[in-house]
Amino acid sequence: MNRQERRRQKKLAEAADKPSPQTRARLTAGVRAYREGRYSEAEEAFTKVLADRPREVEALHLLGLIEYQTGRLEQAADHLVAASMVDGEDPAIHANLAAVLNLCGRGAEAEAASRHVLDLRPDNAEAYNNLAVAMELQDRIDEAEACGRRAVELDPNHLEAHVNLGNLLFRTGDLAGAAETYRRAAEIDPTNPMAPGNLGVVLRRMGDLTGAEACCRQAIALKPDYPEGYNALGNVLMAAGDIAGAIDAFRAALNHRDGYLEARANLAGALFKSGDLAEAEAAYRDTVERFDRFAGAWSGLGTVLSAKGDLAGAEEAFLKAVEAHQGLGDAWVNLAAAGALTKEHEAQLDALLETAPENDQTAQMMFALGAARDRRGETAAAFEVFQRANTLRRRLLEGAGQGFDAERLDAWVDGVVGAMDRDFLAARKDWGVADDAPVLVVGMPRSGTTLVEQIISSHPGGAGAGELDALSRLLPDLPNGLAGLDAGRTGDLAADYLKRLRAGREDALRIVDKTPFNIFLLGLAQILMPGTRVVHCLRDDKDTALSCYFTNFAQGLAWSTDLADIARMQAAQARVMDHWRDVLDLPVHTVRYEDIVADQEGQSRALIDFIGLEWDAACLDFHTSGNAVLTASNWQVRKPMYSSAVGRAKAYEDYLA
Repeated sequence: MNRQERRRQKKLAEAADKPSPQTRARLTAGVRAYREGRYSEAEEAFTKVLADRPREVEALHLLGLIEYQTGRLEQAADHLVAASMVDGEDPAIHANLAAVLNLCGRGAEAEAASRHVLDLRPDNAEAYNNLAVAMELQDRIDEAEACGRRAVELDPNHLEAHVNLGNLLFRTGDLAGAAETYRRAAEIDPTNPMAPGNLGVVLRRMGDLTGAEACCRQAIALKPDYPEGYNALGNVLMAAGDIAGAIDAFRAALNHRDGYLEARANLAGALFKSGDLAEAEAAYRDTVERFDRFAGAWSGLGTVLSAKGDLAGAEEAFLKAVEAHQGLGDAWVNLAAAGALTKEHEAQLDALLETAPENDQTAQMMFALGAARDRRGETAAAFEVFQRANTLRRRLLEGAGQGFDAERLDAWVDGVVGAMDRDFLAARKDWGVADDAPVLVVGMPRSGTTLVEQIISSHPGGAGAGELDALSRLLPDLPNGLAGLDAGRTGDLAADYLKRLRAGREDALRIVDKTPFNIFLLGLAQILMPGTRVVHCLRDDKDTALSCYFTNFAQGLAWSTDLADIARMQAAQARVMDHWRDVLDLPVHTVRYEDIVADQEGQSRALIDFIGLEWDAACLDFHTSGNAVLTASNWQVRKPMYSSAVGRAKAYEDYLA
């Protein structure tokens, strides 16, 4: 072929490759619609362009961004991958691809895309920012932090890089560093809601719920349609016990971005905490149908299913969670509780823990590994792992300002005992609301409180509210707050508590609030609701201590991370209970865990008689009742009564001295 012919062939090829006028018009219209935020119109135009020209890079790129904006992450990734294969020289395409792949949890692929951008632009801050997220997804935390710091070094005014570095520091437990980084981000752009919203997240973890709520509301004020702000606010309200407010906040987040999967999963979690298990399950299933690699949603679904008693379904969901994200500690903990960890799983956990960062998820993985070894009777190996787990948990809680102060606890108990004597209570005898529905089940965690709740809630006239944690919120400033009580305010507080207790359980004759630490508030309970009955759960001290030490409590409970502090808490409970027995008019029934294991029917009959209900044989089949169980004991109470937990501490006698 001569030169003239080659030129002719090249011109023909170029002409053939040019889009038709109609396609060019559609592409132009689609780009205009995209820039003006008319995504549906733009998507329709780009789809038609790609039907004619499947390799039209601008249509592929922008269609991927539209799908990202509307929450269709996997489709977005597919179109951005296609765009990157057509044009390997455009850093923007590869940077956007890396960002979306990170959101999909595809860290290794996101790393490759980010490194390609750095090959094209070695000092690109955005690429280092994306690379930091990709490293974090792969649990390569030191590398992630180095990349994040490089990003803010290259561009000191890169807002998202500061936010992502703050997120990374938050994950590693450096809450002070995270807060400082978010404050710097707020200085970079005071009008951007991202920094105050994320600062609210950190303050929530540090226990400053008032400051956290203020930051979240500031973020929403800056951008009223800011879904992340509503999501963060929902989490703060959840922590404050305002479940209804949290549900409203999560729904607001979804109103502003239907594809916001984290908010959808958080809504499911809030519905779960409200006791609406059907809606919670539906919300989690909707989330994983939208994105089946969302490990947190699979874990949440597993929690709901285990609460409902569908243990097989729960186990399957937890396995999907760790398949999607092997560093998800709470899923490992639940698999261990179900006895579903294999030797291969244990080897996987051992390998993960060699390089895992010091954070909550790592502590939970340690608890899971310890539980697996304890189940097989490997006492020394199990205790060693539990000791590491508790040391890490204690350090994290102290870093978040949630450490345990034994002296402060004792002083607080002194104040309660000193203030609430028999004369004080007698003077307020007629102040409360007469209602015989409340049954307060109190005692140390792991002492049988969940078992007692399940026996009562299995009765046709009974119901369980779980660990409501509502009484302490009515008058948190005990004993000083008692001075501000009068008959009128007492009635309002009682009505508020009873409203929360009865929510969704209006027809029940007796409703259990099994918040263990209501044991310190029984005097207040008598003032507010003199018709309350109290069930005090006891268990062998060493068995209880060991079980607390081996449990990763979601509520924090920093005292449970040290055996000496557990003993201190047991002593405080024993002391305050001795005081209540001397001064209370409330009826108190003691249930010993060992007794109910040895004589299930006799002890169950006595319990039901105490709360004033007729005996019903359904109380013996509590494990098949289908009642929701929202605490760490959910796996145990799905089994018939068993005695293997009695005397469990004997195997660890050498460690409990």
